[in-house]
Amino acid sequence: MNDIRKISPKDAAADHACVILDVRTDIEHRAAALKQPHIHLPLDRLDAADFIKAQKLDGSRPLYILCRAGARAAKAAESFRQAGFENVHVIDGGILNCETCGLALKKGEVISLERQVRIAVGSTVLLGVLLGALLSPWFYVLPAFCGAGLVVAGVTEWCGMALLLARAPWNRTAGSGKTCCNT
Repeated sequence: MNDIRKISPKDAAADHACVILDVRTDIEHRAAALKQPHIHLPLDRLDAADFIKAQKLDGSRPLYILCRAGARAAKAAESFRQAGFENVHVIDGGILNCETCGLALKKGEVISLERQVRIAVGSTVLLGVLLGALLSPWFYVLPAFCGAGLVVAGVTEWCGMALLLARAPWNRTAGSGKTCCNT
């Protein structure tokens, strides 16, 4: 994955011949998305070979992949390269950098996935401490488990709680199909 090509958000926005693919979760996409035309397909539902066929990508138009900060986009780009599509680039810094660079974004009124994780982890820690103090010390396992999960998330950029919450009914797009095109 070291040889994945990157493109700046401004250069990606200026290229009107490209296809932009946003691989963030539904909730992340509803919270903030590019105003310019793009395709939203979360990474966990992405099949690169099917996408290439569905979008009739032949390599003449570049594919720019977007996520929150770049890690998931790099994974998606690698899957496209493994499927034989070479004209693929990661939008450098993801949607966070797009906002920093001043690109036009649509903002939704949702509680971000990151905030939902903080609420869930904080509530579990508080509950574990209270139950541990009032009922049984065995309940202290809950805050310890949350702490371990936060360490794993910080080190690997993989957060089980975020993946679980992303699948919660309130975070799913109504009638969420395989792709959602925004024009």
